[in-house]
Amino acid sequence: MKDLSNAETALLGLLSERPMYPYQIEHEVKFRDIRFWTELSMSSIYKLLRKLEKEDFVERTNEISNENRLRKLYRISKKGEEMLVTKIESLLTSPEHIRWQVDIGIYNADLIDRAVVIKSLKKYKLALQEKIKGYKDLQQFLIDSQCPSHRFAVAERPIFLLQAEIQWIESYLERFNQN
Repeated sequence: MKDLSNAETALLGLLSERPMYPYQIEHEVKFRDIRFWTELSMSSIYKLLRKLEKEDFVERTNEISNENRLRKLYRISKKGEEMLVTKIESLLTSPEHIRWQVDIGIYNADLIDRAVVIKSLKKYKLALQEKIKGYKDLQQFLIDSQCPSHRFAVAERPIFLLQAEIQWIESYLERFNQN
C-alpha cells in the first residue's frame, strides 16, 4: 500500500472536513498558515488533487458555474479516509529526526572568535524569543476563533520546543564561558 506524503496528508485532512473546490482549499491553506508546517503550496494543490484522484483517494464532481465555467469539487473517498487515518496514526507515533542549522555552527564554532560566537548565540536567542511571541499571538488568534484544541496544539508545541532551545543556549553559553 502506498504511503501518503505530508502534503497529501494535509490535503486529505482538509477534504475530510468537507468537499471543496481547489480555490477553497488554497484559501484554507493560506488562512490556517498550513504552508508553514507542510509542503503544501498553491501549485501543488492542483497537482496533488489530480494524483490523489488517480489513486482513488479523492473523488471529483464537475459543475458548471453561473458564469458558465467548469468548477471541480473534490471530496475524500472511503479509500482516502482509510489511508489518511493510517498516515495520521503513523505521524502520531513516529518521532522524526530534527536537523537544526545551529548545530553546524556549534560544531564549527572553534573557527571563529569566541566573542563572535557569544554575540551570535545571543542574537539567536533573541530571534527564538521573537518566534515564541509570534506563536503566542497565533495562540490568541486561535482562542479568539474558537479553534478546536487539537489544532491549537500546532501553535502550542513550537513554543515548548523554542523554550527548550533557549534553555539549551543558556546552558551551552554557561559551559562555553567557563572554558
